[in-house]
Formats: sequence, C-alpha cells, structure tokens
Amino acid sequence: MRRISMKTMLLSPVFAMALSPAVYAAPSDAEALAELKRVIAQQQKMIETQSRALESLASKVEALSAKTRGNQAAASSQAASSPQAAAPAAKVVTSGEENISLAISGQVNRGALYYDDGDSSDVLHVDNDNSSTRIRLVGKGKVNDDVTIGTEIEVQMESNSTASVSQLNDNGVGGASFTERKLEVYFDSKRLGRVWIGQGDTASNGTSEMDLSGTSVVNYSSIADMAGGLFFQDNTPITAANPRIGLVFSNFDGLSRDDRIRYDTPKLAGFTLSASHISGGAWDVALRYAADYEKAGIKTAAAVAYADGAAINSFDEQLNGSLSLLHRSGINGTFAAGTRSLEAAGRSDANFIYGKIGYIANLTAIGDTAFSIDYMQADDVAATGDDATTYGVFAVQKLTKFGTELYGGIRNHELDRPGRNYDDVQAVLVGTRVKF
Repeated sequence: MRRISMKTMLLSPVFAMALSPAVYAAPSDAEALAELKRVIAQQQKMIETQSRALESLASKVEALSAKTRGNQAAASSQAASSPQAAAPAAKVVTSGEENISLAISGQVNRGALYYDDGDSSDVLHVDNDNSSTRIRLVGKGKVNDDVTIGTEIEVQMESNSTASVSQLNDNGVGGASFTERKLEVYFDSKRLGRVWIGQGDTASNGTSEMDLSGTSVVNYSSIADMAGGLFFQDNTPITAANPRIGLVFSNFDGLSRDDRIRYDTPKLAGFTLSASHISGGAWDVALRYAADYEKAGIKTAAAVAYADGAAINSFDEQLNGSLSLLHRSGINGTFAAGTRSLEAAGRSDANFIYGKIGYIANLTAIGDTAFSIDYMQADDVAATGDDATTYGVFAVQKLTKFGTELYGGIRNHELDRPGRNYDDVQAVLVGTRVKF
C-alpha cells in the first residue's frame, strides 16, 4: 500500500482547487487563507484521533506481552516443581567416534514360576530364561554404499533364572554380575557378505528355534528355558544326583554362542549360508531361508545345520533344523528335530522332535494375542534309555505401543528311565517382558 506524506495530505485540497478550474472558481486571498486554515484544523484533528488510537493499541500490546511472560514463567515453575508434567526430553545417545553411531537397548523379563513335582510345590520369583534380562550396546558406521562396520556388546543379568532355580536352591541363584552373551565386531558387504569376529552366535546357533508363533517369550523348542533347573523325584528325598529337566530335554541348537570367526553369504533368493570356526577346533555350517509369499498369505522361516563338536568333547557331530509357517489368518505351525552322535562316549545317538500349533488373533487395539500348544519327545539325551516327553499350553498378550508382553503358560514334564519311577513335574510360568 502506497504511503501518503503529511505534506501531501495538507496541500491536496489546494492543488485540487488550483488544478481544477472547471470545478473551483478562483478564490480571493482571504477565502484561500480561510480554506487553508480549515483544512489544517481538520488534519490536526485526524492526527490527534490517530495518536490516541495508537496509544491505546500500544497499551493493549504491552498488557498482552506481560500476560504471556507471566504464563511462561508459571509454566517453567510448574515444570521445575513437577518433572512429570514437562515435555519428554529428546533422545540423545552420544558415540565417542564421529563416524560410528551408538544405540542402547535391552529388556527386563520377570515372572513367577509355580511347580509341583509330585511330592512338593512352591512359587519362585524368577528371571525368564526363555528371553533373559539383558542390555546391549550397538555401534555402526557406514564406510561407503557397500561396506558397513559394526560392533555389539550384549550382556545379561539373571537373578533366579528359570533354567537354574530348583527345589534345592530356590533363591539367590545367579550372581550379582553381568555375564557375556555377545562381544563382537563385524564387517558387512552387500556384495560379499558378512564376517563376524569375537564372542557371539555360531553359524548353527538358533537353527532349531525358527518360530513365528508369537509365543516364544514363554515357550519354544528349548524346553529347558522354562523350568530346566527343577529335579524329577521318585518319592525319595531329592538330591543333586536326580535328573534335571534341563538335562533330559535338549533341542540340539548347534554350538550356541562362543568365541569364533563366522562368515555369512549375502542373501540369495531368501537363502543365507553360514560357517564358523570355534576356539578349540569345533566348527559348523548352516543354511537359513526366509520368505513372505504374499499371494498365498504365508510367511516362512527355516534353517538346517551341521556341527562337529568332537574337538570340544561335547558330542561327535550333530544335525538339526526347524521350520515355521505363519498364515495371514493367524494360524501357524512350527516343527523342529535333531540327532546327536555320542559314539565317542559309548552311548546311543540322542534324538528329539518338537511340534507347535498356534494362532495369533487381533482381539484388542493394544496388540496381538497369541496362543499355542506344543509337544516334544526327547530320547537318550541325558542317559541311554531315557524317554522324555513334554507338552504345554501358552498365551501371550502384546502391548505394542509400549514394547511390552504379558504371558502365561503351563507345561507337564515326564521322564521314563529304566529301573526308576519318576513323578511328572508340572510348571506354570506367568510374567512380563518390557523392552527398551
């Protein structure tokens, strides 16, 4: 908008009269002077009116500014006295190296374990070894579009692990210190694959545990994780010589985690081939497959592995694998099996077979609800002639927004051993896992 000067406003009537002789008759000097005085008086009156309006507006602006400052001060005071009312702070994790990012994550998984061994029963407050309480630090740096360097430190701290507590030691099991899970670095190339160095998963670790059921936080093929420390008893006082659940059941899951060097090929048509060499001379190879068949509505995960453990005297050799299928309807099935050669120990081969049927439902807006039933048969695992079976029913409710799961389940364990008559052991586990 064009601005008009005060001088122009004052003189415009005079110029209008001077430039428009057809409209105005030439006035006398007295008339012109009188007209000029009238215009000046009119303009002064307008200026005074505008000045008063500006003063009023300035007062309102000052009052509004004072009110805003007061509100801000009150909000700051309230935030200082009530931290929970303050806005969430931004997530800040700082790496010691400019080109390496750092991420911190972990979980706490606590529950209550009830057992009945046929002679006694109790409730134990435990850490769920199906997925133990742990913390991890992950570093990652991108060298170029093809190569990434990474590192991971993952440690766990379990007090009263479900894999260790027993009728003879039901409290304080597990030292007040962290134990290693992963202490490793890797070099990853999209074209050439990934090399791992350090303490971590061997190539065969996890190959018996492909599971898409949504209930693995409380049950999967590693039966010993739920109540592995409990002893079977045969109506005589329990001693440390009694067989434990964790010794008569095993899913032969490769060479677990160890100090090793491992290589993974790039994924090709859903397949990844891995191999590792472990300190002491043991070695293993594994083939994994994962795919999502969208037209059929089926997601699949599978793995098979071979391990030579003779060099570390755990077993001669082992073959194991697993397969899990999930349909978009929520129906799912999981199967695992394995065999272990114990010829050097003068024993028969040990075997296991495991099956699970499950259903994942969307019952509430807070997250999926998963149900499953499973069965396992394990032969000659702890001793020649052992025939161990187990079955259970489980449920998991996810609170997706909060990284939380609520779970519960019951499992029955049976052991037939020549010359002995062991009672069944029932175990009930309820708890929650919260990830951060």
